[in-house]
Amino acid sequence: MKQPSLRDEIAALRAEIEQLRDNKSTAGAEAAKPDGDDQSRERPDDVPKLLGELGDLVQSMLDEAEESFTQHPVASVSAALALGIVIGRLTAK
Repeated sequence: MKQPSLRDEIAALRAEIEQLRDNKSTAGAEAAKPDGDDQSRERPDDVPKLLGELGDLVQSMLDEAEESFTQHPVASVSAALALGIVIGRLTAK
């Protein structure tokens, strides 16, 4: 199966961004309407719950990164080296 070209992927991403913008503007217009009981905002007592969810999300991302590094160690070291060179050149000026 042929992989999509870079142009096709960029076009698909642009279409998706436009769709998200349309959805956001529609949701923004609905949110601007005054409503007596606004359930869409999080309450301050939900902060610990949200922080727990954020911690779980970060942990799952770290686990995925660790798994990727163990599966592809040469690529990981090469990417880290390249990133270090780029950051070094940017900060040297």
